Formats: sequence, structure tokens, C-alpha cells
Amino acid sequence: MGPLRDAVGVPLIVVSRLDDNLAAINTVLREAGHAVHCTRVDEPATLEDAVAEHQPELVLIFADEPDLDLTGLSGAIFRRNPPIPVIIVRQQVTERAIAEAVAAGARDVVSLGFRNRLQAVVERELRARRLQAALDGVLSSASQYQQELRNLMKGATEAIADVQEGIVIAANPAWLALFGLGQEQELLGQPFMDQFGDKDLASLKGAMQACLKGKWTDASLQVTGQRQDGGLLGLELRLERVTVDGEPAVRVVVPAERPAEGPPEDLVEQALCKDPSTGLLLRHHFLEQANARLQSPLAAGVRAMAYFRPDHFSRVHGDVGLLGTEALIMRLAEQLREMLQPNDICGRFGGTIFTLLLERGTMTDIEAWAEQLRKAVGARVFEVDNQSTTLTCTIGLTEIGSEATALADILTVAEKACRSGRDAGGNRIELCDSTSATQKVRLSDATWVPRIRSALMQNRFRLLHQPIASLTEEVQGMFDTLVRMVDEAGNLVLPGEFVPPAERANMMKNVDRWVIGASLSFCATRQPTQVFVRLSRDSVLDQTLPEWLVARLRSMKVAPERLCFQVSEEVASAQLRQTRELSAKLGAAGVLFAVDHVGTGRDSVQLLQHIPMQFMKIDGSLMQGLNRDADQQRRVSQLAQVAKKLGIRTVAERVEDAKTMAVLWQLGIAYFQGNFVQTRGVVLESAPDHQSRAAG
Repeated sequence: MGPLRDAVGVPLIVVSRLDDNLAAINTVLREAGHAVHCTRVDEPATLEDAVAEHQPELVLIFADEPDLDLTGLSGAIFRRNPPIPVIIVRQQVTERAIAEAVAAGARDVVSLGFRNRLQAVVERELRARRLQAALDGVLSSASQYQQELRNLMKGATEAIADVQEGIVIAANPAWLALFGLGQEQELLGQPFMDQFGDKDLASLKGAMQACLKGKWTDASLQVTGQRQDGGLLGLELRLERVTVDGEPAVRVVVPAERPAEGPPEDLVEQALCKDPSTGLLLRHHFLEQANARLQSPLAAGVRAMAYFRPDHFSRVHGDVGLLGTEALIMRLAEQLREMLQPNDICGRFGGTIFTLLLERGTMTDIEAWAEQLRKAVGARVFEVDNQSTTLTCTIGLTEIGSEATALADILTVAEKACRSGRDAGGNRIELCDSTSATQKVRLSDATWVPRIRSALMQNRFRLLHQPIASLTEEVQGMFDTLVRMVDEAGNLVLPGEFVPPAERANMMKNVDRWVIGASLSFCATRQPTQVFVRLSRDSVLDQTLPEWLVARLRSMKVAPERLCFQVSEEVASAQLRQTRELSAKLGAAGVLFAVDHVGTGRDSVQLLQHIPMQFMKIDGSLMQGLNRDADQQRRVSQLAQVAKKLGIRTVAERVEDAKTMAVLWQLGIAYFQGNFVQTRGVVLESAPDHQSRAAG
């Protein structure tokens, strides 16, 4: 085959501090007929940015030059998918040099002294890369055609619409029937978003943008469609990226309802579990499922019971009539179902009362979710036949502790909180007295302190590594570090139980040192891309921490950029000077810095401008109802825009569902973490062998 030619030039990167080397490569390759465009990189730290900017087809590294770390350089290239071929240039080429280079990930070793071989190797690698790209394209097209064939085969049962640049360009008969349309022409050329409610637009737009860029996974979206006759449809949408007339488009699919499976007696039993009016669990079956859930320990986060009751329901008899009250309850149930997350258990407890067993990251998240529900009920006009009315509601909340508590007692406490809120005027969220900060101390500090000290000495802590995903790029090996204590019986103890007494006893510095040591062990053995480690207030005030950390990094030979220490917004605001100093000292050592739980303070934007940081984590409480709350979306968007101007990457905390992720995509959030990521990834448990010396 003849040489590869490209009228606009083949982009190459040459890693060298000498202009002569760049000129030599350019001359040798142009002599062979390659119209190359060479970019020289003289600082290893800028290679990754140069690769992202120039998208080279080949990288040549002059490895004989001093201070060039081949492993560090190649890491910026080999992490890409597909990896960019690397050729090492040396003065002398030996079998040993070739073997070492190939082991490090390079494709070959050449020298400027043997020009013909250099030209042949470059020819070979460029051709191989382009052949691989062509093969990937063929395979992708074949896969897409197979999927389209399957969709056509299922077209009689699944509702399908193709959308290009926000406009409907095709719809099958099932889609038309679903939305009450007679002819396809009634829909073609119309804005796709016109078929859905305003509150779903943010998540729909974000999901479709993500799908077009290949970032949408198998997640489904729960939305409300609007029929031609004004009726509402609760829909589950699947999105697929397709090509129509050579241009990218999004195929939106509403899966056909599958017939229930199982023995007839089981199907009858399942039907009898649900309240016929609301579709929610009947009281007896709610109690059964809630009891079963309470038997399994929480891996993370908190549980709470919510007791929901509309206020002054008797007055609506005059608005909708006595016979319309049950239809009104059905509308209330619709509102509840819209707000539920997949793991929630919800039942009609009796009359106008609903009970819910909720699991979230923190009690703040649960309060934020309940507040979103309260606002949604209060803002809605409930239509019953030709009548309409408005309602408010009161929600009583109680946190469920780790100790064994009868479900009846939990419900009693939640009902008491709801009654207290109604007595105070209603239209509010009411926490029970025991769900306060003092209730979190389940045992006295006199008991906890020796238990924590014993766990440190006996190495009875464990790390859980929660994956962090990206909405804008491929990310692997990026983790948020969570800590658990193992009690004397071998059970995992959540931070909500042992951290408060450890803080009051000034022991968090020791716990932090253990976590840092364990995280360094994890970095040394697993080689993750990035590990986020939390620091307490005690560690922020500990002036010996940076020096200790640098010594540990050197002794364990861990690259400092793998670590990112994070401090909560509350701690950073209260100890602003110390946090700035710590960030600067860690930065000087090459360690990254972050502030988490951002958005909960009085002036989060100002805090971002005062503390040098590489990452900002937006608090999970702002994720609750984000897809429905325009004010909350503006708040998150403002934080993201400020962070972007300051060169800070953003991470959304405690993302629980696809709709929230879709809104985050549209708001420009780069990364996210939470149960939605965790269920699709692996949470690795780390049990390091450094024992208590990490806490020294």
C-alpha cells in the first residue's frame, strides 16, 4: 500500500523539549508522503490537555531526554478509549529497549538514524488506527441496524417516535393511538416537548441531549404525557440514539405493557395487595412490606417513616361533593406516585392517610423531599368532573434508628408528629421530637469513646468506595470514600452513630488519619484515577497533617494527584482561614482539594471564590425534586456557572434517579454520585493491612 495522505494534515504530538526533534520528525514523515501537522509538547504535565485539544492520531516520545517519566506520560494516553498509539524515539534501539517500551504500553521503538524504519512504523500504526476506526464504525452501524430491525418487529406493540433537533420526524401507529392522534401528519414537524407537561421538560431535554452525545445508558424516564383530548398519561420512556437520513436523532420508545406473569393464584394475591382507588398498597400489605424491609440493615444513608395527611379535608365536600372525595383521593395518590423513588414503600393507611417508608442519603434529603411533596400538593388545582378545589397537607417524619423498634411504635411517633403539625395550622413538615440532633447519640459518649478507640487499635474500620460517574466524559476508577466501623459482633456501624461522639471526644483526627492511611493503601494497590477523602474540622485545624501526609505519600509511592481531600461547606465557612491554608499546602504537594455539601450555606458562591479547589460537590438535598423545581434548578445552575468560571469541576451528590441525572446534564454538571451510579457500578470494600499505625 502507498503512504496515507491527508489534505489537512495528520495530527501528531511530539513530546520533546527540542525544536530540532520536532523539525526532524516533520521532515522524515513528509519525505515519506505524510502531510503531517506536528505539535510539540515540552512539559509532561500539559500532555493530557494537548491530547484533548489536538486529538492526535499518533504520539512520539523522545524518551532519552532527562526528566521524562514514560509511565506518567503514557497514562494520559492509554486511559483514552480507544488508546492513541505511542512510539518511543531513542538514539539506540535494542531488543531490551523495545521490550520495556511495549511493556509500558508503547507500540514500538525507533530512532532518527534509521529513517526508513521510522517511516514504516508510522505508516503501519496510522493505517492500523484508521482500519480499527473503520471497523468500529461498521460494527456500530451493524448493531444499530439490528436494533432498528428489532424495533420494527415490535412496532405493533411498542409506541415509537423519532425526534431530530426537537422536532418529531416519525411516529408509529402505537404512538399515535397512545396520544389520541388519528394521522401521523398531525404530529410530524411539531415540537416533541409539546406532548409533555412543563415539569418534565428539563429532565426530557437533558436526557435527549445526553442520548445524542452517547452518554445515556439503559435508564428510563418517568414522565407525564398529554393526550390530544387533554387527558394525562403516566409514561416510562426509553431513549436510543439512531441515524435518520445520515443525521443523528433520538428514538423515543414507550415499552408495551407486559402481561402479568406467574400462577393465577399469585396474580390474584398481587392484585389484592393494592387499594383499587389509588393503586397503592393496602394497610395490611404496607405493614408486611415495611416490616420485611426493616429486617435488612441499611448499607448507607437513613430510613424514615412519613405520615401524610391532607389538611381540612372535610371542607372539600362542598367543593367536589361527597361522591367526589374518593376521586380527589385518587388525584392525591397520583401526586404521591409522581414523587416516589424506586425503593420507596407507600400505602394507603386508611381514609385520607398515606404512610411511606423512605430511604435517602441523609435526614436533610428526606426533609427536602417532603417539602417538595408539600409544595406540589399546595400548588395543584385538583379537578373532579366539572368541580375543582385546592388542598394543603401536613407530613410527619421520624427517623428510624438502627436499634430494633416495633413498626407500630414508629408509626405512632410519625402520626404524633403529623398531628402536632396539623394543630399548629397545617401545611408543614413536622419532625418528631426524637428526630433531633440529640437523638443521634444512641449510646452515651462514655460508652462510645472506648469502642471507637478499640476499633482504631484493632483495625476495625472499613472503607467503601462509591463510584463517581461523568456526564461529559468516560471516567473509570473515580471513587468517593465512605467509612464504616465494625463493632464487636462484626456488624457495620454507620457514621451517623460513631462520628458525633468521636467529634465530641476530639477523636476525629485519629479516625481521619486511619481513613487517609487506608485510602493510600487502596491507591497503592488498586491504582484508581481519583479518590475523594473527607476531612473533619479537627483535621482542618491540625497543622501537622500536610507534613504527615507528604511523608506517607513518599513512603507508599502514591502519586499525590490520585487523592482529593474534601471539606464540608459548613466546616470551610466556619474555619475559612485554616481551610485556605490547608488547600494551599496540599496543592503545593500536588494533592487536589474539594468542598462538598455546597449549596447549604448562606453564601456558597462567595465561598467558592475564597478557597482554591479543583472540585465542588453540590449537596444531595438540592437533588430532591430537582426535575420539578425551577427555582432549585436555577440555584444549581448558578453554582455550576460560577464553578466553571473559576475552573472548578462540579460533582452532584446523592443522585437517585434518571430524571435528576438528565436535568444535571442540561445544567452543565460534570460528574455525579449516588445510588443511581452505585446500582450500576461496584462498591469496593477496603480492609487495609496498615492497622493502627495509620492513625498515629
